[in-house]
Formats: sequence, C-alpha cells, structure tokens
Amino acid sequence: MVELSAENVISTQIKLIRKYLKFKIIEDNVSFRGHSQERNHVYDLMKRSIVNGESHSALIIGPRGCGKTTLINSVLSELSKEVDLENDAIIVKLNGLIHHDDKIALKSITAQMQLENAVGDRVFGTFAENLSFLLSCLQSSGNRSAKSVVFLLQEFHMFCKTGRTQTLLYNLFDVTHNKQAPMCVLGVTNQIDVMELLEKRVKSRFSHRHIFIFPNEETEPGATPKSRLDTYTEVLVQLLCVPCAKRVEEKKKGRGRKKSTATEEIEADQSELTIPPEVLSRCKVNPSQFKELDLGFVEDWNAHVLSLASDERVTDALEKLCYYTVNEQIFRNILFQLVSQMSPSKPFIDAGELDSIIDKTVAPEHRVKLLQSLSILELSLVIAMKHGLEIFDGQPMNFEMVLHRYTKFANANSSAQTVPRPVILKAFEHLQSLEIIMPVRSTDSIYNPGETTASRVQKEYKLYTLAVPVDDITEAVKTFKALPTEINHWYYNSVC
Repeated sequence: MVELSAENVISTQIKLIRKYLKFKIIEDNVSFRGHSQERNHVYDLMKRSIVNGESHSALIIGPRGCGKTTLINSVLSELSKEVDLENDAIIVKLNGLIHHDDKIALKSITAQMQLENAVGDRVFGTFAENLSFLLSCLQSSGNRSAKSVVFLLQEFHMFCKTGRTQTLLYNLFDVTHNKQAPMCVLGVTNQIDVMELLEKRVKSRFSHRHIFIFPNEETEPGATPKSRLDTYTEVLVQLLCVPCAKRVEEKKKGRGRKKSTATEEIEADQSELTIPPEVLSRCKVNPSQFKELDLGFVEDWNAHVLSLASDERVTDALEKLCYYTVNEQIFRNILFQLVSQMSPSKPFIDAGELDSIIDKTVAPEHRVKLLQSLSILELSLVIAMKHGLEIFDGQPMNFEMVLHRYTKFANANSSAQTVPRPVILKAFEHLQSLEIIMPVRSTDSIYNPGETTASRVQKEYKLYTLAVPVDDITEAVKTFKALPTEINHWYYNSVC
C-alpha cells in the first residue's frame, strides 16, 4: 500500500509539472525578454496616446517568431496595471490575412468598439465618413474628450498588396497625422521592404517610425552580445524550470532547510519562471492547484533542467537548431513535445530525445518537404536522374539523358500524360533553381578551377548531378500524397 501511494504521489506531481509547463510554453504570450530599448519605445508611444491623448504611428519589423506580438502584449499588460485600459482606451486588432476587404475591416472595427447599435442602419458614402463617425461616437458629451484607440495591424504587409486601394491604411494614418482623435497605429510585419509597398499618399501620412526586432540583438546596449546558442540555452532553462514558491515562504519565516545549488541559481529571479496571472485567468486555470507541488520534487526537477542545459548532446542539438531557424515558436513546439512525453515511468527529459526531435523538426524534414512540394513532372525527372546515376555509376547526366529515361517511362505507361519538350525543359531548370540538381565543375580547365561545364555548352547538354540524398527522395516518395501508382512502382524498380 505504501508503494502504491508513493506511485500516486509521483504521478500527481508529474501531472502538475507537466500541466504547468504546457501553459508556460504555449499559452504565455505576455512574458518578454531583451530588446529593452525597443520595448520602451513602444511603451512610450502607447502610454502617450492613452494618457496624454497624442496620436502616433509606427511599424514593428522583424522575422517570424522573434517576439513582435509578445512585445505588444507585454506592454499592454504593464499599461493595464498603471491605467484603466477598459475605460480610457479601446484596443482594436486587425489581421491582414483575415480582414482582406475594407468592408470586413470596418465591420470588425465597429464590433471591437462596441458601436453596432450606434451605427444601426446608417449608410455612409466613404470609408473615411464611417471611420469619422465611429471616432465621434467615442467622445463624451460633457468635455468632448475622446477615448484613445490603439490599432494593432498584424500581417501589415497584407494590407499593402497590389489590387487593394490601401484606403484603410490611408484613413488610419490620416487621423494620426491630422490629430483628429487620439489614436496609436502599430503595424506588425516580417517584410523589411514593406515601405516600398505603400502608396505615396499613405507614406505622406505615416510617421516613418521603424522599430526593428532582430533575434541576435537581445542584449542590453554596451553589454557583450550573446550568441544564438546562449539565448536558446537560457530559454530552455527559463521555460522548463518551475518556481519554488514554498521555498520563498519558508525563507520569509526563517526556518527553511538548506538550499541546493540548483535552487540558489534559479531563485535569482523568480519572476522569469512564473506564469503571469492574466495568462492563467485567460485560460480559466486556478493557480492554487500548483501549490500542491512538492518542494523536494521541484528542486530535483530544476536541478535536472540545469544539468540538461549543460549536457554536450543538448548543446550540440541546440547549435544545430541555430543553423536552421531563429523562430522561437519552433523551439517552444520542440519543448512542448518533450514535456508531453513525461510520465510516471519517465519523469525526466532525456537529452537524446531532444536531439531526435530537433533532427525530425529541421534537418531532413526541410529537404523532404521541398521534394514533396514539386509537381509530378518535376519529381519524375528527379527519379529519372536517380535511376540514371545508378546505371552509370554516379556519372553526371545532362537534360537529354534525363529526358530519354523519362520518355521511356512515359511511353511504357499509357496513363502517363504526354508533356511537350519545352515544358519538361522548364521543369528541369526549376529543379536547378531549387538546387535539387547542381551543375558539375569542369575538370579540364587549369586556369579557372571554379568554371563549370554550364558556362561553355548548350543548356540541354550541361552536366548535372543530384544535390539531395537518395534517402530523402525515398522518404518523399513514400509520404507523397496523391502520387500516381506507376511512378511509385517505377521508383522502387530500377530501370536498366
């Protein structure tokens, strides 16, 4: 009975830690680290708009997964503790992928401002008239002071695509430019050349404030810059460690037992390890349930996380991840998979599993997905070249040789569609642009070793070789959806 109760205790602790870490990894979109200058800039713009009634506009630019939206959420969370956001301001969120039409955008703006009853059956001639009416409705009848409106435009570049008149952007920027009403417009995009997409009239109303968020510039000004590997290691520790709340209470009472080394390192800043209360309330989670976590078990878990971060296999795996992506969301998904595999029989994370998941996420998967994105004709040419290289002992092939093998297969299968030669040549050139096939270097040029045969012969007779491993081609064919049976059979049966 004692052993059974011990197993139940361990199972309960594992479930609590697993639940806590899942919320921390996936749901926490408020905690933000680094980029203090950029964050202060956004905080200053939004506070001046809400408190002082000023109008501002700015663009937040950075690659996907670098924390642009998290930065805005953290600023809003901090402002909510200083001012009454519900009564003093209105937050309107638009997305370029969803609000692709001005009418849809206006409907969403009206709903988020809660002015459906005020608009009613009114008919407006232009977008500007409708927006002006919405802003006038926010003014109080007493002192004619208006609520500040904060517009957050996600996927900002989608509002600038050709075929759209950019009426929405023009009118929003025009309000901030002429200071008709207190408004802050923040655009969020991953396209660094987004200004080239704006119309001249929109550019003339924009403040031209650009706030850049780059993943490799998270250190404070004047401090030694951190490598991406160091950043990933810090994120690993912060996301997987659990705060020792009971330890802090015992410390206040003065009767806490001796701390372990892991606890001393982690208690340096407990705020980085805790989930913000607004995140738990949004997820409708009662934080009191996590107080049942055993202090000794939490200390052992944190010590395990620190040892995991210093493991050479983990360091090598994180370094590999650094070469492929700077998207932190991908890294969080990897950690989420690790946490989801925790169980009473496997209460700790294995370094080998982290390495395996990273390999499946970034390394071979990228090449396989690239091959699966090809058309049936392009994949057939890759298969034809693969068979040719097997027959000729790895000797490079030109377009005519690949075309001969493909034509032989197409003639033997009546269901294969007849494709004109120029189309096949275009598909072959597309494979070269994707670097799935690469031109071979000339071996008879002693003056210019970098010269290729592609620079001296007609394009139909340039020699190429496969630049992707055969294993990746096999995996792509095996998991290729809607691949004709004849091509699948052709791949696994070598042609003589």
